[in-house]
Amino acid sequence: MDNKHEAKSAMEIVNIPPIITTYRHALRTFDDNFKNDFTTNLNKLKSMMDKLKADHLGFDQSFNDPGTWNRPNKAPCTYIEVFQNSVVNMSIFVLKPGFKMPLHDHPYMHGLLKVISGAVRIRSFSEYPLKEVVSKVDFKVRAKHEAARLAQGLHKRRRLFAQISQNHICREDTDTCILTPTVSNYHEIEALSAPAAFFDILAPPYDTFVEGIGPRRCRYYYVVNEISTNVVELQETTVPECFYCDQAPYLGPTLA
Repeated sequence: MDNKHEAKSAMEIVNIPPIITTYRHALRTFDDNFKNDFTTNLNKLKSMMDKLKADHLGFDQSFNDPGTWNRPNKAPCTYIEVFQNSVVNMSIFVLKPGFKMPLHDHPYMHGLLKVISGAVRIRSFSEYPLKEVVSKVDFKVRAKHEAARLAQGLHKRRRLFAQISQNHICREDTDTCILTPTVSNYHEIEALSAPAAFFDILAPPYDTFVEGIGPRRCRYYYVVNEISTNVVELQETTVPECFYCDQAPYLGPTLA
């Protein structure tokens, strides 16, 4: 390859939009073919997301106008699907000023969340006592227990102890937040006095199949007891009526 072609090749690499390189690396991170490199790939994915900006995703700046949220029948949350397959879901959520996305879980999932506009308060919980690693044996035991519980017909809502693992304000210049199947797996997200938006990656996506249980469901909770300054008791509940979304199109670079 001559110098001219080498320069062109280097330029093409440099000019790949950040969201495309993030998307490609996300697919690699959560591909079972590369599971031996998972921790390294996850850390690299986090570093890539740390650098993402609203413009990289084609974010519609009209969402930053408070007037947008005063329109009749406007939902308090807008969902923008960036990409989804059976391995990962990539999306943007936009929250109206002061709106709180209710406390919910991410069953046996990894997640990364990066604020791209405004500011949010994130309060996350880990089930207590914390198990750092969920082994395959332990996972199968949990799966059988969950399947038996659901098979009883009348859904019995979960009640569990949880430890606060995060409770702070995240802005556009804040590093990406990470949740794992055991750490920070429950969280609530509240926009402050202005509209706020965040980009997130979940793997596997909701509704994908969990062996021994069925579709991966999102469940909602509230704090029923405060045990100590950082340990609470959570009670599963129905989807809060205040939480509903409309949708908007993704306007960023085509992912391929």
